[in-house]
Amino acid sequence: MAKKQKSSEKELKGFLLSRFFFVLAIVSVVELIAVGLTNAYLIPALVTITHYDKIIKIDGAEGLFMIVFVLVATWLVNRIFPALNASPAAVNAFLENVLKNRGFVGGTEQEVTETIHQLSENPWAAFHLIGSVFLVTLILLLPYIIGGIIFSISVAREIRRIEREKEEEHRKEEERRYLMISNIVHDLKTPMTTVYGYAKALNDGIVPEDKKQEYLEAIMAKTTRTNEVVALLLDYVKLDSEGFVIKKSKIDICELVRSCCAFCYTDVESAGDELDINIPEKALFISADSVQLSRVITNLITNAIRHNPSGTKIGVTIKCENFATAEDVRVFVADTGDEIPEELSEHIFEPFVTGDESRASGSGTGLGLPLSVKICEMHEFRLRLVQNPEIKRYHLGDEYKKTFVISM
Repeated sequence: MAKKQKSSEKELKGFLLSRFFFVLAIVSVVELIAVGLTNAYLIPALVTITHYDKIIKIDGAEGLFMIVFVLVATWLVNRIFPALNASPAAVNAFLENVLKNRGFVGGTEQEVTETIHQLSENPWAAFHLIGSVFLVTLILLLPYIIGGIIFSISVAREIRRIEREKEEEHRKEEERRYLMISNIVHDLKTPMTTVYGYAKALNDGIVPEDKKQEYLEAIMAKTTRTNEVVALLLDYVKLDSEGFVIKKSKIDICELVRSCCAFCYTDVESAGDELDINIPEKALFISADSVQLSRVITNLITNAIRHNPSGTKIGVTIKCENFATAEDVRVFVADTGDEIPEELSEHIFEPFVTGDESRASGSGTGLGLPLSVKICEMHEFRLRLVQNPEIKRYHLGDEYKKTFVISM
């Protein structure tokens, strides 16, 4: 769940960044167009309407803002400076020079002086010009306002989509949990019912003497099966608990895989299978928990023995792009048995998912692969199933039909 949450957070961050820059690019283009049209058509029209076109030269928003600033400043000066015993005329002259130096004066000096003087006495005469500033400001800010609204709406939709996915995933997780409980009950109830029946028959004395050993062996087998389910379930829960941590150290993965093959060799022979080992002679060091990783590799080999017919060839291979840096190390456990059906392969790493024949025969608990996936994820490794025709690109041999791959 933590991994899925991190994936969702990463997805949201990626969406926010991509959408932000996309909206910013669109807003920038629209803003350039808006500024161009405003400077070329709107501002000259506004200046003409306000009848200041004969004394004011404005070729852009900057000029309009400067003119209004000067007019407002002039009015304030004529109201404030007399109380300070300053000369409003001198300040007006200074502001006029500001306009001249910026190139905003189009009429004669006398016309400009008279206009500024009139505005200083009656600021409402510049109301239309000040209104023009607000209009231009709104037009120039409009792309950013619209862009912000669009960005907010798209982010809200994306968050709702992620929340819906989380809710759907939570619902599926609850369904899987209930199914897991059902399967646990099934896998424990069946052998326990058999043990109870055999034990009661022995206790009641209704078992013939020559059959007692057979009954005792059946009880032992069913008890072993129950213990196996309980042990795997405890391991699965333990790996999923917050307090459990793996103990990494520098290990030779080649030597580790050889040990796993040697451990399973007797089982391979007993099943009438063939073990094909293709492991480099030189050492290949990685950082991993040797005990937990051994469980993964041993489990994959054991699965190949249990779920394939006698005479199956099992290939264990290690490949690496760069032995010096242990880069892109991959461990393959392939076999020549039948391919796993698509409807089963899509859920094979979920708890208690096994083939019908495996559950009927009691040869699998459906916890081995989920346990292996958890161990790989804790190492930041990846475990996956590859079948024909994709398996051919790994060049493991044309006889192999499927393989489990651990990417390190």
